Amino acid sequence: MGNLLAVNVAPTSDDRIQRAMQTFGLTANDIVPFWKVWKRCDVSRQGMISTCTFYDKVVHEPRTLFGDALFDIIECVAPDTIDFGEFVAAICTYCFFEIPEILKFCFFVFDREKNGFVPQSEFRLLIDALHNHNMNANVIFALDNLKYKKHGKFYFREFVEMHKRFPSILFPAFQLQNAMMTAGGGERWWSTRKNRLLYHRENADNKQRKIQRRLKREAEAYRQAQIRRHMGTFAYVFFPWERKRFDAIYPTEEDAADAKPSATEAFDDDDERPVRIVGRTDVTSPSWASTHS
Repeated sequence: MGNLLAVNVAPTSDDRIQRAMQTFGLTANDIVPFWKVWKRCDVSRQGMISTCTFYDKVVHEPRTLFGDALFDIIECVAPDTIDFGEFVAAICTYCFFEIPEILKFCFFVFDREKNGFVPQSEFRLLIDALHNHNMNANVIFALDNLKYKKHGKFYFREFVEMHKRFPSILFPAFQLQNAMMTAGGGERWWSTRKNRLLYHRENADNKQRKIQRRLKREAEAYRQAQIRRHMGTFAYVFFPWERKRFDAIYPTEEDAADAKPSATEAFDDDDERPVRIVGRTDVTSPSWASTHS
């Protein structure tokens, strides 16, 4: 009986697990599938498994530099081992990614200097590493037919277009996600959790929009009250067209914001900024991935 409870009651006190549950809207019961997989892999019961065990016994995929980058991003403490909190953080981060976020993650890994582009001289080598140095004929054909620009830089927008034309090039990245989903509950299980998270976030967004509309109405009412005091009640009521003269003195929030210079004006149209991974969670600096508070 005690062993049965140990399998069906997953530990959730770890800081990473708590933050993952909060970020992705998971419950303690949702952690149970991960715990069952973990118990099968942690045969020594030391609370740690090797990274090789994760590849061999959890996802059943070859270890690659790309896969290891996921553990680097969630800031695992040890270089070649992971604990249960890191295990949950890695799987949840990657499995909750949608296609645009996987593309951003791939580009983030390839952009080693984090300057917003991948040198075209290195691009083929990175794709070869993604395929574990075993590219098939379709991938080689796709790479041979890519059109590179003269500046020698491969930007994210070109990366996205490449995926639309030749999805086989980044196939291992999506295959890894499918393997993680299969290991941690199955594709239907993940689809249900994603839809549930989307539903709660849409509700939260709707509530936030209602609050913003109410605040905007209150701000406009206050602005009109200021104009009315300035003009006087008689002029305000009987000469409403004169109110526009006071917009410069009492600007709306939108007008005040437009008057401030935008930070994007400092960028050239042809320049691109380094890609940040945002979406379900920002894993370039995740608030819940680190064990430090």
